[in-house]
Amino acid sequence: MPSPWLLSPVTSNISNVERVRPLLVGGASLALGITGWWALAEFGSIPAYVLPSPGEVIDRAVGLWNSGSLQLHTAQTLAEVGQGAAIGAVIGVVLAMVFFHVPWINRLLMPIIVVAQVTPKISIAPLIVLWIGLGIASKVTLVALVVFYPILINMLARLQSIPSNMRDLAKITGMGPIRRAFRIEFPFTFPAIAAGLKIGLLAGVTAAVIGEFIGATAGLGYLEKQGQDNDDIRLVMVTLILLSLIGYLLWAVVGFIEKKASRRYA
Repeated sequence: MPSPWLLSPVTSNISNVERVRPLLVGGASLALGITGWWALAEFGSIPAYVLPSPGEVIDRAVGLWNSGSLQLHTAQTLAEVGQGAAIGAVIGVVLAMVFFHVPWINRLLMPIIVVAQVTPKISIAPLIVLWIGLGIASKVTLVALVVFYPILINMLARLQSIPSNMRDLAKITGMGPIRRAFRIEFPFTFPAIAAGLKIGLLAGVTAAVIGEFIGATAGLGYLEKQGQDNDDIRLVMVTLILLSLIGYLLWAVVGFIEKKASRRYA
């Protein structure tokens, strides 16, 4: 049987390849997409006001950056998503714990929550803006509204699947509610919380943009609306690309934290 130290370099190389492969595939797909976009804009006989080239979009983005407009509107949208996600995550976790330990509250409130969630957010947004105003609070409320639900549902389902032997152990050792929550329930449900947060953040970016479309004085959604009103296709594309990047980066950050936490609790 070969010695373990002889196999470790091979195993390490395979592991490194597995880590790098998604980045290479993703980078190749992105490069292919941009190349196709450039070829279509340059040789497809499509007017620039319908499909500008990547270079024209970059020039527009650089102009916005130099004027400071891009930083201002990006910071506004990030603030809305960040604050709304934090509030929504706390609400989702707290409700999941309450619903799990007090079933009659679950039966009472869950139908109301489901009705609120199935109602299109673009229909709710004008009402929230009218109630709260054009400022950041209305957008934070919209983001929190869409973020808390997937966390609540995922965490509640995970709590209900805690093995009976873990519950019995908590009773035998005399764990109180707080100790049981931090020693058993939170570690066991963390992957579900992270998965719900990933979904919620992507929906939260959309909710923030919807709120900015309905009524705002700043934000990438507001900037995109300005581009639409002024027939500035380059501005619309700049904001769309930025919003896509923000959504992807938030998803990646949560995934990174999830991996680190999973190793700690493993």
